[in-house]
Amino acid sequence: MSGEPASSRAGAATAAAVGGGGGSVDWGAVYATDLVYVQDCHRLCGDAHCCSFARHKARFRMLGRKPFQELPLLPGEYEHMAATGALAQFGDCERRRGELALDAARAVPYESIVSHRAGCACEHATRPTICRLYPLFPVHDVAGRLLGVEPHFGVYEELEVLEGLPRACAVGSLPFEQLQLFLSLCSRLAASPLHLFCLHAYRATKRHAVAGLQRRLAAAPQSAFALFEWQMLKGRLVDREALRAELTALADAFAAHYGDRFALPAPTLPAPPAATGGAP
Repeated sequence: MSGEPASSRAGAATAAAVGGGGGSVDWGAVYATDLVYVQDCHRLCGDAHCCSFARHKARFRMLGRKPFQELPLLPGEYEHMAATGALAQFGDCERRRGELALDAARAVPYESIVSHRAGCACEHATRPTICRLYPLFPVHDVAGRLLGVEPHFGVYEELEVLEGLPRACAVGSLPFEQLQLFLSLCSRLAASPLHLFCLHAYRATKRHAVAGLQRRLAAAPQSAFALFEWQMLKGRLVDREALRAELTALADAFAAHYGDRFALPAPTLPAPPAATGGAP
């Protein structure tokens, strides 16, 4: 396994703080929840689409040159996989960690694991939480009540819409026989204010990225995939100041609702330079 890049290394102190701040998740129970929307669903799309998103990555000029799959992780999830030996499934992989500082006392942590394994990055039994939920992302309110699901799970599903492509994943609804497993998994994640906040932050970040793409496409029509790749490589996929403002308001709402039960870790990376202009 390769080392962590210095620019995204948050340090052991952050890992410890994130694992316990605002409650913890029973990862053993999460990983024992075998939510399967449709048996052998990988055959419905024809190429196990969500295991590699290969048909979408083929539209990129640079990002798709080498096999990779970046899987977002929730706080403490990497440590659980490390403790249970589940990291071996990813083969040649890299842990990425970073944060978005909201103010001098609070930062939103983010973490992912990047696997360069060809084909599917993980094994079914030990797949990460995001793979267990895909393709229906749970939508909660601040109190943790499940409001519904979002079928446009990640940025690839949003790019399909922007590009006018048919939906690659053939699963679009929650089968009744899997409802209790889905509710159980969602309730375990929402029981921790910190992890519930991270689910909200994931959706907010994706929403900001899509809004930026929509504005640029309206001004200069082009391939949504080409635009996404270019903005990604330039580090301009989201307006960080606008996102920071939304996540700060969200963190304030969580703090007001949960009190001492909710805590974000303190920033550990150097503070970004003050903004001098508008959105990138």
